[in-house]
Amino acid sequence: MAKPTTEQLARINQLARVPLTEEETYVFPAKLVGDQIIPRRFYRLTPNFLRKMAFQAREGVSLLLDHSWSNLGIMTIPLGRTFDSRLQMDGDELALYADHYMKLGQEVGDIKIDQIAEGIDAGTIFDTSIGFTVSSQTCSICGQEYFGGNCPHIRGREYDTKLCTVDINDGDLMENSLVFDGAYPGAGVVGMSNVTEQQATVKWEALSEDAKSLPSDGRVFYSFSGKSGLDGFVIKQEKNNVAKTQAEGDDTVTEEQKAALAASQTQTIALTAANSVLGQVRAALGVENDADITSKLATLSAQAADGAVYKTKVTEQACGAGVRALGEAFNTETMKAMLSHLPVSEIEKIGATYEAQAQAALGGGGRHTEGDNPDLPAGAANGTAPTNAQAAGQKTPEQLQTEAKEMARADAIAALKNTGRSNLLKEDK
Repeated sequence: MAKPTTEQLARINQLARVPLTEEETYVFPAKLVGDQIIPRRFYRLTPNFLRKMAFQAREGVSLLLDHSWSNLGIMTIPLGRTFDSRLQMDGDELALYADHYMKLGQEVGDIKIDQIAEGIDAGTIFDTSIGFTVSSQTCSICGQEYFGGNCPHIRGREYDTKLCTVDINDGDLMENSLVFDGAYPGAGVVGMSNVTEQQATVKWEALSEDAKSLPSDGRVFYSFSGKSGLDGFVIKQEKNNVAKTQAEGDDTVTEEQKAALAASQTQTIALTAANSVLGQVRAALGVENDADITSKLATLSAQAADGAVYKTKVTEQACGAGVRALGEAFNTETMKAMLSHLPVSEIEKIGATYEAQAQAALGGGGRHTEGDNPDLPAGAANGTAPTNAQAAGQKTPEQLQTEAKEMARADAIAALKNTGRSNLLKEDK
């Protein structure tokens, strides 16, 4: 077990009523706290307060188990005491360390000091957590008292890129506790076997993250450890008082603070909704990160522009085929308006239909000779003069082709009327 040095034992015996020997004294050091911003809580102990704590630790504060002061007004027997302290720089952090001592061979309630010492040496008891009170807590943005004053800011939020924190400037170091990993004040009370439930008249509850006012006595008790972080506790209010305060506020909450809290809640709701929409956008675009959304949208925009150009081209082709099939009766503007609401694949089908009708109406571009069977008038091959078709009562090929075109157009127009698409035809003047 860790024994004190000669200098340490001399310091310890300045505090002890009865001088202790080296054999009956157990000592150990512990880091208490530093001046860095406490994560997720946005509190910071100022160097001035750390210096005051260091002085109080040298004077000696109690060593407890699990912050048994959470039942104030009930007798709590310490396991040991601090007897020295030092402030040192750990990188860019000003950190407070304290040395503790316990008297071996003692029992506190059902706890043997030797067992505690053995647990510390074995590394099974390894976390400590300080308990302290605060008398001044100011806003890092405006410098006013954070609770119950005119400060409109909310800790943890940024104002003009500056983070709002609560600066703890003054108070008192009450004790340091040996805690189990993750333990919080009030989770376990040791050495209280002679205390009845009726004596525990003071109840404590966690200080709300959104609190901007304090109970009537204004007291806040804090505990801090490197693992558990910072936790504040206030005297528990009756439920009806809590409900009234939440609904109406109290005398310590200004209208500006209420407005700031309401705005904060609105921002939180809006942020949650925005994150939800972003998630839907990422899923629709098939990207995993918000940073990829812009590049994906740029790609899709370029593709959409190319698609619009192609759709215009296909629409013009379909309308051209309609004019060739139906002639002047085809209403081009109405057709374009209708095609604008259709996908390209449907426009291509409509264009192909009109093109087939146009081929039928125009005769496929005329007739051609084939091999030794030229399409010549009778007798032309042997030098006989052709007969006059009109004189013989026959129609010429040109007349037959014209009739075929008119019939194809008439059939196409009738088909449009029968299918309720007469709007694609120009009105007769």
